[in-house]
This record gives sequence, structure tokens and C-alpha cells, in this order.
Amino acid sequence: MLERHVWRDFVAVTFSVAIVGIGLGCTLPLTALALIRQGFGPEVVGWLAAASALGGVTGTFAAPAITRRLGRRTVMLSCMLLATAAVMPLQFTSSLASWALLRFLFGLSMAPLFVLGEAWINLLPPDASRGRVVAIYSTSFSLCQMLGPGLTTWLSGLPDTGFLIAGALFLLGAPGVALARGGTDDDHASEIAPADATQNANASWWAIMRFAPVIIAGTAFFALFDTVTLSFLPLFALDYGFSREQALLAAAVVMAGDAMLQFAVGWLADHWGRARIHRLCGLLLCLLLPLMPWVVHASWLWWPYLFVLGGLAGAVYTLAVVASGDYFTGAALLRSAGLIALTWNVSSSAGPAITGMAMQAWGSAAMVAVLLVVAVGFLLVARVRPNGKLVIADAVKEQI
Repeated sequence: MLERHVWRDFVAVTFSVAIVGIGLGCTLPLTALALIRQGFGPEVVGWLAAASALGGVTGTFAAPAITRRLGRRTVMLSCMLLATAAVMPLQFTSSLASWALLRFLFGLSMAPLFVLGEAWINLLPPDASRGRVVAIYSTSFSLCQMLGPGLTTWLSGLPDTGFLIAGALFLLGAPGVALARGGTDDDHASEIAPADATQNANASWWAIMRFAPVIIAGTAFFALFDTVTLSFLPLFALDYGFSREQALLAAAVVMAGDAMLQFAVGWLADHWGRARIHRLCGLLLCLLLPLMPWVVHASWLWWPYLFVLGGLAGAVYTLAVVASGDYFTGAALLRSAGLIALTWNVSSSAGPAITGMAMQAWGSAAMVAVLLVVAVGFLLVARVRPNGKLVIADAVKEQI
């Protein structure tokens, strides 16, 4: 799928972002459990998740300009250090104002990592294998993120060091970025806007969004699904009588499905049509989500149900990233990755806040209703495809 000399960059970038996934996967549920332990309700969990997402929005806007100035390697390494600096102090404060500021800085550090990592990965594979290559990247990230909730079970039993260990995890991704080629002061400009993509230099986010809204809709759904699942699914499970360990395991099983089914979905997309498989995943999600309040009572079905649900939700995002690589190159691809990150953080900001308030007012089942509404929205957008996609794609590239 990739030439031998390209594998080094692919493995290095994938390793770094996947390690970040471990830290992210344990930080969100660890924060939720710590707040509940202090007596706060789900609405506070939601607002602090929103503070992190707002930091991500800020980081998304800042990433292109900072990267042009410093190079992507320097920016990614700096973001890992900032993530560590934002998580560790949570160990020493109980002030909600301090938590909100630290969560904002945490979101600020995450956004450039994902913008630069996904744009980098999308540039590596040829068109024919992009679905499988991006799926390997997504699988690696999700496998590591899956470890987060399981790690939280251990960290939550270490009240004096839990956040210190979680913060240190982000530093483990630094060697991969340091080993990858590119991102130095000499060549970072050409990586962001290569010579053969100069016509893309004036790409606008609006032009990209107007041409391929399915990228935005898919990202918005999975961003909400991912944040809500990590933050609220353990609380949902606790309300239905699960132990704390089982509640955390529920989030881990969702992440396992996300990780383990992506390559299969990528293979199907490469062979049977990416748009068709994208819509099919959205349809199945709309059919499965309303069943959650009933399936939770059937233990023999609950765990495989969560596994499949996670795989389908992850596929919606993976195929949105693949579509970005299909439609755009050069600076347009970087801006598309930035738009994906912006959408992710806006959805992650509004989604948990709305979900937390809804659960406070109407109970745990409100979480399912929020997820279903957004899934239906994605499916409706995914059904609208531009006619003559290749012609329009070329036109967009010429325009931007």
C-alpha cells in the first residue's frame, strides 16, 4: 500500500498520535469520575468538557499560522508538553475555575496535534489504498484510546498521583515526532503548501465545507459520540446498576469496536465505494442507538452491542478523513484537516454541555437521544452528493 521509504513517516506519526490517544482516553473519564466524587453533577462534567473543546477551537485557528512559522515538528512537540502541563496540575486543585482554565489549555494542545497528524497521514498513501491506510491510522489511535478507560480504573484508585501519571503519558509520543522526517525550519513551508499545489494556496474553509459537507457532518457526529461516550457512558452504566469497573469497561468496549473494525470498513470502502459504505454506517447507527436503554438490561447482548456501535461510529469519522484526502491536496488538504479539527472541537464543546444538562433534567436516556439526533443529521447530509464528483472536485481545486 505504501512505498518502503514512506513507512517511516507513517509509523512515526501514527505512533505519536496513538500515544496521545492513551492520555486523552484516560483523562476524560478520570476527570468525570473525580468531579462526581467531589459531589458535582453531570452538567458540570459537560461544561468542563466544553471548556476543553473551546480550547481546541482556539488551537485549530492558530495551528496553520504557528506551523508556517515554526514547523510542524516543533508545534507537535510543544503541544505534547502543553498537554502534560495542563493535566498534571489537576492533581493539586479543586477550584472549578482552575479546572476550566486547565481544561481549556488541554484542548488548546490537542487540536494542532490532530490537524497536523491527519494532514500528514492523508498525504502519504495513493488514492486506491487511502481507505485502508487511514483506517490503520485510526485503528492505532483508537486502540490506544481504548486503553484509556481501562487505565482510568487503576488511576482512579490512586487519588494522590492519578492526574500526574495521566499527564506524563503525553510525553511518550515525543520520540515518534522527533524521528519522523520533515517539519524542520528548512522544509516545513513546502510540506504545508507544496509546489504542485500552489493553486490551492487561497483555499477557503467555506469552499471546502460547501463542496464536501459530509466531511463536516461525519466529524461532528463522531466528535460528539467520542466525547459523550468517554464522559457520560460510565455515568449511564452506573445509573443502570453497573459497578464502577463495569461502567468504565463499557467505554473501553466502545473504543475497542472503534479500533478493531476500522480496517475492515476501510477495505469495504476501497472496494465497494466509500460514499456507499459511509451512508450504510450512518443508517445502522440510527437503527442501533434507540435500542441502548433496552439492550443495557441484557448482559449477553450489551457488550457486543457496544463493540459494534463503536465500530460504526468510528467508521463515520474515518471515512470523513478519507474523503478529505480524496478531494483535496496541498494547502487545501491542510485547511480541510483544520476544518475537521474545528468541527470536532465545536461539536465536542456544544455536545457535552447539552448532554450534561439533558441528563440532569431527564435522566440517563437523554444521552441516547442527543446521539441519535446528531446521527440522523449525518445520515441526511450523507445522502446529498454532488453530481459529477470528480469534475466538481477538479473545479474546486482550480478555484482554490
